Amino acid sequence: MIEQIIIYFLFPLSIVACGVLVWYIRRMLSIMEEQSLELNERFSVFHTFLEETYNMDLFYGEPRLKQLLELIKDFHEWTEEFQNRVIVEKNDGTNTDED
Repeated sequence: MIEQIIIYFLFPLSIVACGVLVWYIRRMLSIMEEQSLELNERFSVFHTFLEETYNMDLFYGEPRLKQLLELIKDFHEWTEEFQNRVIVEKNDGTNTDED
């Protein structure tokens, strides 16, 4: 009797549960990879822009300086949004990854 319950109910249920867990883990890894690629790309663009800007003669009010300030503002907003999606503050003040 017990063997029949295990064979016909618990075994298929455990296989389905394992399949769901594998799918969930693969999905989470995919999301993390996309996020890390996006972060890497943004840092690369920002670094390139800064290098180009540092190599130029800048004067107050110059369009390139205005672009730099706008880019820094956009990057700051994006990093705050990214942190809100990925990092959760615990009540005790420690950080943990959400994904």
